[in-house]
Amino acid sequence: METAYAWAGTFGETEDGLAYIGEHRRHPLCYFALGFGGNGITYSMIASESLRAQVRGRSHRYAEVFSFER
Repeated sequence: METAYAWAGTFGETEDGLAYIGEHRRHPLCYFALGFGGNGITYSMIASESLRAQVRGRSHRYAEVFSFER
């Protein structure tokens, strides 16, 4: 019998368990929200607020915590 369908779910996470949110120095003007793991609901709100602030040229209180440079 042949397999009709297959599914796989990969789960990646950062070394410190925190998401990456913001610009990456090698990709200027690109904004990222990556590595949410099981905390997507929490980080998605922080990401939306932080990215909105960055696009507007403002700072966000958690920007450094989730930056690629941490």
